[in-house]
Amino acid sequence: MTYSYCEASDVAATDSTCPILGLPKSVDGARTDVNDITSFTYYPSDESSCVTSATACSHRKGDLWKVTNALGQVTEYLAYDGAGRVLSVKDANGVVTDYTYHPRGWLTASKVRGADDSSESDDRITTIDYWPTGLVKQVTQPDGAFARFTYDAAHRLTDIADNAGNTIHYTLDNAGNRSKEDTTDASGTLKRTLSRVYNQLGQLATQATAQGDPTDFGYDPNGNTKTVTDALGHATQNDYDPLNRLARTLQDVGGIAAETKFGYDALDNLTKVTDPKGLDTTYAYNGLGDLTKLISPDTSATTYTYDSAGNRATQTDARNIKTSYGYDALNRLTQVTYPTTSLNVSYIYDASQTPCASGETYGVGRLTRMQDGSGSTDYCYDRFGDLVRKVQTTNGKVFVVRYAYTKAGQLSRMTYPDGAVVDYVRNAQGQTTEVGVTAAGGSRQILLKQATYYPFGPVASWTYGNGRPMQRVLDQDYRPLAINDTRSDGLAVGFAFDPVGNLSALTAPGNTAPVVKLDYDPLGRLTAFKDGPTDTVIDGYTYDATGNRLSAKVNTTTQTYTYPTTSHRLSSVAGTARSYDAAGNTTAIGGTAVQYVYGANGRLTQVKRSGTVVANYAYNGRGEQVRRVGKTNVYTLYDESGHWLADYDNNGAVVQQAIWLDDLPVGVLAKTTLRYVQPDHLGTPRAVIDPVRDVVIWRWDLKGEAFGTTAPDQDPDKDGTAFVFDMRFPGQRYDALSGLNQNYFRDYEPGTGRYVQSDPIGLDGGISTYGYVAGASLMLSDASGLQAFVISYGPGMTGAAGAAAAYNSNNIENKYDLNSCGPKVTEENVSFLMNLFELVGPQSVFSIKGLPWMATNAAVGRAQQAVERREYSRVCKSPIPPTGDKCKDALANLQRLKQCLQLRDAFSKKWFNDQDAGHVIEVDNTRRAIKKLEDFIGRNCPAMIIN
Repeated sequence: MTYSYCEASDVAATDSTCPILGLPKSVDGARTDVNDITSFTYYPSDESSCVTSATACSHRKGDLWKVTNALGQVTEYLAYDGAGRVLSVKDANGVVTDYTYHPRGWLTASKVRGADDSSESDDRITTIDYWPTGLVKQVTQPDGAFARFTYDAAHRLTDIADNAGNTIHYTLDNAGNRSKEDTTDASGTLKRTLSRVYNQLGQLATQATAQGDPTDFGYDPNGNTKTVTDALGHATQNDYDPLNRLARTLQDVGGIAAETKFGYDALDNLTKVTDPKGLDTTYAYNGLGDLTKLISPDTSATTYTYDSAGNRATQTDARNIKTSYGYDALNRLTQVTYPTTSLNVSYIYDASQTPCASGETYGVGRLTRMQDGSGSTDYCYDRFGDLVRKVQTTNGKVFVVRYAYTKAGQLSRMTYPDGAVVDYVRNAQGQTTEVGVTAAGGSRQILLKQATYYPFGPVASWTYGNGRPMQRVLDQDYRPLAINDTRSDGLAVGFAFDPVGNLSALTAPGNTAPVVKLDYDPLGRLTAFKDGPTDTVIDGYTYDATGNRLSAKVNTTTQTYTYPTTSHRLSSVAGTARSYDAAGNTTAIGGTAVQYVYGANGRLTQVKRSGTVVANYAYNGRGEQVRRVGKTNVYTLYDESGHWLADYDNNGAVVQQAIWLDDLPVGVLAKTTLRYVQPDHLGTPRAVIDPVRDVVIWRWDLKGEAFGTTAPDQDPDKDGTAFVFDMRFPGQRYDALSGLNQNYFRDYEPGTGRYVQSDPIGLDGGISTYGYVAGASLMLSDASGLQAFVISYGPGMTGAAGAAAAYNSNNIENKYDLNSCGPKVTEENVSFLMNLFELVGPQSVFSIKGLPWMATNAAVGRAQQAVERREYSRVCKSPIPPTGDKCKDALANLQRLKQCLQLRDAFSKKWFNDQDAGHVIEVDNTRRAIKKLEDFIGRNCPAMIIN
C-alpha cells in the first residue's frame, strides 16, 4: 500500500482540492494488475455563508469533500456542522443520508432520503434519545418500533423495553456482573429467566437454567477456562500451552474421553488439529499468514495461491482440479473459472441491468448480475439498498421474483414468477401478525392471522385462515414445551428435556407420560429412540469418539458401519461398499448400483443407477441447485435467505411455491391451490393441510426414525390422491432420483445420518466433517449444509447443542452464551450507528457518549480488569481452522468476531463509560471488522449465507 499526502505544491495551486499540508491525498492498494487507487478531495475554502453565519456554514476549508474509489465511484460529503461532524452524505448511487446531533454532540437521528426531497414521508428516519447523563434512552426505528434502555445510578444497563411493554431486566452484582436476567411480557409475567454466579475474580462460575440446572466453569491461574461441567456431571477439560493458546480439549473426562489437540506456529497460526481418532489435519502458511496448503484425512491435499492483495488466486484440490479467481479493483470477486468452462461463474457489480425498472437502479456497490453454468440472475435495488427484483434465467426459462418492504426495511410483499402475491401484515413492533396469499388470477386468502410472539422471542401462536389454531408453547428457557393444533389430525406434540437440555421425550400435549423416549451419550449424540410405555428400543445408534456412526439398529435390522484407519470416509454399511474420489466425495454405493459424478466445482452433477444416467444437476453462482434434469426439467428458486421458494416444470409452470413466516414454512401453493404447512420446533414440515376439507393430506411423523429415513405418508386422509411434498429437515429437499436430501451446499443421506461429501468449511463445521448436526437431529439443524445451529431463543446451550459446539478452536466456550438472553442491543437496536463511524470519523465515536455498550461500574479494581481482559483477548485471538477459501474463511471469521464482540461488549459495559479511548477504539475496531466482513461476503461471496 502506498499513501500520498497534500504537498506544498498542492496547497499552492489555484482552487486546490488539497488545501492543507499533510491531508491524505490518495491510497494506492497492493494490486499491480489493476489501478486500485482511492483518492480524497477537500473543500478548497470556507463556504461563503461562513463569514456571516456559523450555523449556516456548510463546510470549511479542508473538510473532506469527496472520496473516489478505484472504480471512480464517488461518495460526497455535502455538509458539516460547526464541530466538524458530517451532516449530509451522498453515496455513489446519489442517495443522500442526513445526520443530526444533540447539542452535546451525540447522534440523534439518521435520515435516508426518499425520492421526494420536499417531504419526509418516504424517508427512513432512525432516532436516538438520551438520558441527561448521555446514556441512550431510546432508539426508534423508521416504522416507529423502539427499544428503551434504563440504567442504575452507576450508569449500568438494567432494563430493555420495547414499545409493546415487554421487558428484559438485568440484576447486577456489586461488580456489575449480570447475575440474573428476566424477560417479562407487558403484564409483568415472567417468560424467560437465567441466573449466574461469579467467583471473586469476576469469572463466571455457574450458569443455571430456569429449572435450576447448572453448568459450572473452572479456570486455571491465567484465567483460561479449564473445565466445563454440565448438570449431569459430564466434564470437558481444556489445556493451554505456555502462550495461553488452546492446546487440548478432552470431552467427557473419565468416560468417552474424546481428545482433540491443537498445534501452532510462532505466529500463532493454527498448524495442526488432531482429532479423537488420532488423525491430523495440517495447515501451512506463507509469510503473510495466508493458508497455502491444507492436508485433511478426508479431503487430502488442497493448495492455494494469492494475489498481491491477499485475495485467493487459485485453489487446487486433491483431484488436481485447479480453480482460479478474479477480482475487480475493489477486490470484489468477479470471476471463478474451472477447467470445465461451462461451469465458470462471473459476478457483475454496480451496473443496472436491463430488467430493472425505474426506481430499481441503485446498484452501485452491489451485485447486479451473476452468470454461471445454470444461466444468469439479475438483481435490482431500490434507493435504500433493498433487493426489489430478482430475475433468474435458467435454460431459457425466466423467473421473476419481486419484493416490497416497510419503512423499516422489513418484507411486506413478495410476488412470485406466476404472479402470485404473499403479503405480510406487521404490528407496531414489526412482527408479522397476518400472512395473506393471492394466487395468480385469484383473490386474497388469509393463510394465517392473529400471530402472537414471546417477549424478545419467537412466534407463540397463530390461527390459520380457516380457523385452525396453532400454539407453540415455550418454557422459561425458551425451549419448546408443546406444539399444539387442537383439531384432531393436526400436529400436536409435547417435549421434555433432560438436565443438560437434550430432548428426552415426546409426549402428548399437556401430558407428561412419554410416547417416545430419547437417550444420548455424554457428548449429546442420540443413542436410542425408545417406545415410551415399554422402554423398548425402536432405533439405536453407536458412535466412535469423533462422532462417526459405528452401528444402527432401525426397527429390527442392525447395520454395522466400517471405516479405514486413515480417514472418516465410510467404507461400507452392512457389507455394501462405498467409493470416494480424492477429495472425499462419495462416488459409488454398491459398485455400479448407485454412482455419483461431481463437477469441477465439487458439486454433485450426475447420478447413475446400474450405469444409466437418471439425473443431472445445475447450480448457480450462489451454490443453489436451480435445475434438475431427470425425465424432464425441474427448475428451482430460492429466496435471499436460502429458503426453498418454488419448483417449476419443464415449461416453466408452477409445481409448488412455498410461503414462509421468518424461518418457518407455513404454507404452500400447489399450482394455485393454497395448503397449510405445520412445522415442528426445528422448522421441519410435519403436516400439510387442505384448508377447505380441513384434513391433513401429507404427514411426516415426528416419531419416525430420527435421522429422516422414515418416508412421509402422502395420503393420510385415504382419498386415493397422493400429495407429494419434498421438504424434509431445515434446508433439505428429498430427491427421489438420487435418494438423497439436497441440503444447499451438500447432499444428505438419511439412511446413514451423514453427508456424502466432507464439509466444505472443513473443521470449522465440526470435528466430524461428514456427520449431520453432531448426531442430534431432533435438537439441531443445518439449513445450509455447513454447520449445525440450535433452534433456540434461550440463554445458552448444553447437552446435544453443546456437544455440537464443543469442538471449535475459535473458543471452547462458544457453546455457552456468556452474555445475555436478551436481544443483542449493540447489533440489533443500534447497529446502524456503527455503520456511521466510517462516515463521521473517529472523533464522533467519542462524542456518541453513554451508549449501552459503554455503561459500566468504574469502581472495581484494575487487577480484575486485567483478568477479564485476558479472557476476552484469548477468545478474540484464538485461531480458527482455515479452509483456504476466502469466502468460507470470511464467514467463519465473521462468526468468531461476533462472539468476540459479545465478550468485549460485556467487558465494556462492566468497566468503562467511554473514558478509556483505547478500549472504545478496540470495540469499534471489532465492529468495523464485522462490518467489513459482512460487506466482503455480500460483495464477493454471493454463495454465502450470513446467519
